[in-house]
Amino acid sequence: GVTFKVLRHVLIQSSRYFERLFEDLPPSGADDLPKLHMEEDTLTLHALLVILYPVLGDITKTDIERTLKVVEIQHKYNIPDTAMMFFISNIIGINVERARDGLIDSPMAMYSLAWRFGFQLEGQVFSRQLHGIDLNDEKIVDEIVKHAGSVKAYTALYDLRRRREAALDDIIEALESRKHFCSAHSGSDTMFFAFIFLIKNAARNALLAAWPQVSEQGAISFLGLQGEDESRAVAWCSSCYAGADKEKLSDRLQKAIGKYPQDISM
Repeated sequence: GVTFKVLRHVLIQSSRYFERLFEDLPPSGADDLPKLHMEEDTLTLHALLVILYPVLGDITKTDIERTLKVVEIQHKYNIPDTAMMFFISNIIGINVERARDGLIDSPMAMYSLAWRFGFQLEGQVFSRQLHGIDLNDEKIVDEIVKHAGSVKAYTALYDLRRRREAALDDIIEALESRKHFCSAHSGSDTMFFAFIFLIKNAARNALLAAWPQVSEQGAISFLGLQGEDESRAVAWCSSCYAGADKEKLSDRLQKAIGKYPQDISM
């Protein structure tokens, strides 16, 4: 095993658990230091000591698995709420910055921690990275509820998913499909709504991004809707959208995306 050398008086002042643990140990010198065997694995014990013994290491380097573990054993080791909150706020803070720059490791766990400790704005940021998770997967549901400490963390995500699905119609409306489909593909309701169904699926996938943006390639590229000879999600003919003002169409789509539900309500 790994040995951690610490000053007992620091841990005694930091935790009632260690105060009780050390109270029956006699004073010792440099050559006869007592050794105490702990139940936790090395990485978890290191994370625990980082919280109680701040000079030991950089809090922000603690991985999410150890973070969840020390939250779980907080009461066992009598970790003060103030020390735990300081630790969690640092972990969440650094991951929020990373989340704004791109994907982070374990966004579901970070979302759950933010919910558990009352970091509302940060929880909303993390929820943006959970659009693609399967909310019908019992394992996922159990993990969210366990780490968040409340079923409300799950129901908030479910409500967001419901609002996003309902708002897809506004995205489709921004594309003015009835106006720009050719006569062959808009002449009958059956054909038209078949294509609308495909476009809605394309939009649903494109909007999984945490901060979706319409690129310089425009609305058609954003949704993966290309001509027949290119990679595409919806196979339409070259006449569809042929006369459309692509710049205007992209502006309409970006405005619709700006109103599209992206994070939870807390």
